[in-house]
Amino acid sequence: MVLLNLKKFMALENNDFKILSVTESLMKRHEFIPLEEIIEFSEIRGDEVEFRIKNLSKDRFISKPVKKILRYEGYQLTSYGLDALGLKALVKSGVIDAIGKQLGVGKESDIFEAINSKGTRLAVKFHRLGRTSFRQTLRKRGFVAEQSQISWLNQSKLSAEKEYSALRTLVSARVSTPKAVKCNRHIVVMSLIVGTELKFAEMEDPKSIAKEILRNVRRAYLGAKLIHSDLSEYNILIKPNGQILIIDWPQSVSIDHPNAYDNLKRDIHNIVTCFRRQSNLTIDLDNALEYVKGNVRNLTI
Repeated sequence: MVLLNLKKFMALENNDFKILSVTESLMKRHEFIPLEEIIEFSEIRGDEVEFRIKNLSKDRFISKPVKKILRYEGYQLTSYGLDALGLKALVKSGVIDAIGKQLGVGKESDIFEAINSKGTRLAVKFHRLGRTSFRQTLRKRGFVAEQSQISWLNQSKLSAEKEYSALRTLVSARVSTPKAVKCNRHIVVMSLIVGTELKFAEMEDPKSIAKEILRNVRRAYLGAKLIHSDLSEYNILIKPNGQILIIDWPQSVSIDHPNAYDNLKRDIHNIVTCFRRQSNLTIDLDNALEYVKGNVRNLTI
């Protein structure tokens, strides 16, 4: 999935956004929103709604059911429509001024560079938990398991909200993560993400980097009371100045979570395995676990 067509986004008018917003709000009640309800709640003339919906559907901001047969004419917001609403809100509030190049892409997110009105470079992360990964999402993400009849749209929103909250807590605990700026719908705006994934980084002093990573995992555990739960060499970055940055926190859990120990052990095991494979560096797993939990003061590396 890629970002919506920005030219088409810029061409949208106020009544287009009103229709998208109404469609979004009514998806709490319907999978596909009856045309009559869109007309009623948008408070726009029926013929104008039909005209605009035809164009919104053509440009893939909303969609009709493909295989499912309805007894009425109904529409659903697409990921492009959600992108449009989120970006509109962020631009209107002055959080961002322009979107730039793509910085990264993953199974469940897209990250783009942006700037604000002061020229500050930012990262804009679009959470995308689609229907194709619905069952996997139910298993892996506690916030989804607590919801009933949740849509792909709300999955993405909850994922963004959870990461935004985690980043704010982590920065307060002095963990080296991006600084959260704003969250709107499925979009998290944060400080710019720059660096090379640990998997591909050339490390002059792997021991120091390993210690710094585990020091930050310890701060997350003891200071923020959070466990990453998906830590790997792909979401630990080495910045140009040699410092680390730990990204991708939507799957984080509290240290009181029933699976906390297993998640923490898996995270640390992934770090241990990475340094053994890439740098032939031996890290004692049990010692690292006890260090992160605050039970010992020194690492055995």
